[in-house]
Amino acid sequence: MEILPVGEESLGVRSMCLYVETRDVRILFDAGVSLAPRRFGLPPHPRELERARSVRGEIVRLAQQADIITVSHYHRDHFTPWYPSVYMATDGETYKKVYGGKKVLMKSPADLNWSQRRRHYGLAKALQEAGAEAVYADGGEWRIGGTVIRASPPLWHGPAGSKTGRVIAFAVSDGEERLVFVPDVEGPVEPEPVAFLEEVKPTVVVVGGPPTYLGWELERALQRLTEIIDIGPHTLVLAHHLLRDLAWREKIEAVLQRAEKRGVRVATYAGLLGRKDELLEAMRRDLYAAEPAAAQPAEEGIDEGD
Repeated sequence: MEILPVGEESLGVRSMCLYVETRDVRILFDAGVSLAPRRFGLPPHPRELERARSVRGEIVRLAQQADIITVSHYHRDHFTPWYPSVYMATDGETYKKVYGGKKVLMKSPADLNWSQRRRHYGLAKALQEAGAEAVYADGGEWRIGGTVIRASPPLWHGPAGSKTGRVIAFAVSDGEERLVFVPDVEGPVEPEPVAFLEEVKPTVVVVGGPPTYLGWELERALQRLTEIIDIGPHTLVLAHHLLRDLAWREKIEAVLQRAEKRGVRVATYAGLLGRKDELLEAMRRDLYAAEPAAAQPAEEGIDEGD
């Protein structure tokens, strides 16, 4: 199984885009990229905008190779929109290059808040226009040669009852490796993602970690991450909300110690590529201080909750 990180906070953008290739199928998980409209009272630095354009180019390249593309939920950093956006590095036509003619395994509109349902319907219409095959994936399973793709039931985007609704995770097994992609569970803080992992018994886990920069539910998240380590994957990739905090390693030190004790490798997207983490969003204030730039107004229609 080939695993190629594409976009994520350790690579300088908001994203969890990941490319996975087995002998039978090529999958692009959550083909989206975005930037925080405001952080530390500042809009994205030019270096962030440049990085978003670079990641978008890689998403387009890999999407054209992929057989399947996923949409775990409808926050803007997890799909390619059908409208132009500087912060998502798209001209309003890019979605056709990403989704055109592809099979798209997507979250159903159930369990979503109003804003995500609205985006779902817009994306569903765009997929139809692009000639994509849209499939609601919640709880489904697909066999392609010797590869099995499985989607979880809906999982909470953070704590149960969260206004941000639910997401779906995906597991890919090729008979040798078992990868599970668990986006935006914010830790996890609830037991259901851990239960899904226990069923799959993954060798590689990619999980959206806790938003330590916001300061909530950390104790529960640390407990769940410890439970994931005890399942015994050989690699745990910590991603997304967690890496919006320059001090993330210190705040989860107990989890890192547990992983070391159990022989579980902990990595970031950048680490999988053999690169140093570049937490450009978390560095935004420092970037403006070191590289002054004219601050442009935040793009309309983008909410920080994404």
